[in-house]
Amino acid sequence: MFTGFPSFIRWRSYGSRVPSGAWWLVMAPGIVLALAAIAILLWPELLAYLVATVMLFAGGSLTFWGWTLRQVEQRRDQNVTVRYDNF
Repeated sequence: MFTGFPSFIRWRSYGSRVPSGAWWLVMAPGIVLALAAIAILLWPELLAYLVATVMLFAGGSLTFWGWTLRQVEQRRDQNVTVRYDNF
């Protein structure tokens, strides 16, 4: 119908560009999430453990990140030497 129109773009598929077996990258997390949802429905206290685990991991990560930034700041304050490099 619009094949002679200059701005018409014909989409052609020359075969599947998705590698075989890549469907597992989507299906596996979906299965895990569905099983976790069923487990939470059966054992509601499991949700509290999952949330507590995520919060503990996030808190530990932020604490470690803050500690490393503090170390970098202390090293920066100790190094007051100015060095000029000529290239």
